[in-house]
Amino acid sequence: MIELSLPLLSLSVLTGIIIGIFAGLLPGVHVNNTSAILLGMSPALVTSGMAELYVAVIIIASTISQSFFDIIPAIFLGAPDDATTMAVMPGHRMLLDGKGIEAIRLSAMGSGLAIPISLLLLAPLAYFFMSYYGTLQKNMAAVLILISVFVLLSSKGRGPFPDIRDRLRQVSWASIIFLTSGFLGITAFILEPLISPLVNIGAPTMLLPLLSGLFGAPALMMSLWSSSNIPRQADKMITLQGRDIVKGALIGTASGALVSWFPGVSAGVATTITGIFSGSRDDDSDKKHIVSISGVSTAGAIFSLVALFVIMRPRSGAVVAAQELLGGEINFDTFILFLVIICAAGVTSYLLMLTAGSTFAGLFSRLDYSGLNRTVLVFLTTMCLLMTGTLGLMVFVISTLIGVASHIIDVRKTCLMGVLLVPCILYFL
Repeated sequence: MIELSLPLLSLSVLTGIIIGIFAGLLPGVHVNNTSAILLGMSPALVTSGMAELYVAVIIIASTISQSFFDIIPAIFLGAPDDATTMAVMPGHRMLLDGKGIEAIRLSAMGSGLAIPISLLLLAPLAYFFMSYYGTLQKNMAAVLILISVFVLLSSKGRGPFPDIRDRLRQVSWASIIFLTSGFLGITAFILEPLISPLVNIGAPTMLLPLLSGLFGAPALMMSLWSSSNIPRQADKMITLQGRDIVKGALIGTASGALVSWFPGVSAGVATTITGIFSGSRDDDSDKKHIVSISGVSTAGAIFSLVALFVIMRPRSGAVVAAQELLGGEINFDTFILFLVIICAAGVTSYLLMLTAGSTFAGLFSRLDYSGLNRTVLVFLTTMCLLMTGTLGLMVFVISTLIGVASHIIDVRKTCLMGVLLVPCILYFL
């Protein structure tokens, strides 16, 4: 490893954090895109005197920073990525209850706690996957089928004491929504090579129209139909008990850590797992869910790097870019350096998130909410058209119809994750 310059290293971390904030706040922009751009720029950066290691540090810091900030568009704009899909409705409900600031702070807690928990899990998980990775990969389809069954059986009838017929009716509707979204996911991913974006920003993906349609647009439309307004956001301390915060962070971190080892299994699948294990519906369930989902996002970013070091298989575009910059592998010293960078970027992002909550809540509470919802719907539609072309726009419209249907028939939103679970099951069969 080259002799490190502390000022240049600090500047690289700061640059990565800023890039991650940018990628987290803008729907459709991901650190995979910015990492690809940095990889393309690396020859010029090296010529100017910046070693490849510092460019890799920028990429690692940006992945951690984005994992903190990508919850904000999901809460305030209803624009999720695969790691924050299940945060749209809980976050939106808290926003409409005047608790948007608390939602952001809970998310910061979930992501912040995910870092030390991930470090504690690092050694046992590394040993486990070094020993049993092949066996687990062979049986991954069965594991995902089991998760899908839990998702469907978790659908309950209306009322406090639903009878068996009501329960069966809800499970049937949940199965229809699950399979319909799954078929849509299969079709969309098959057609993905045919995407013709109007604007090229990295590799185009069907995830943008799929997730924006299933989770983002329906939440905005339901708010429009109910004539909701954003109330003044209360700047209060977090009311969720400490043990529930730690439990939520543990569930999210464990879920994100486990799925990040397998190809084809996205963070969206991990958020589905957290939905199963986050507990029954109560007054604090939205808060617990946000903590868990945030833990998934950050743990996934960390363990995609760990997977590269332990089993030599990178699990994200950003880590692939860092791997290429460093000649195809990372040694132990570089791995330890990256863990230090993760901690530094995590602490900085956590502190920035605490400020961001008040800033965004104050900004959005002063806006006309109906007008904002219409503007965001137009924005999401335009983003899908620009970044995925007319084919992506069609997928967005169909996804939105399925998402609205799930609202109307009162099916749990975890059932919409069939859009990712079904293609993953077929991948591993």
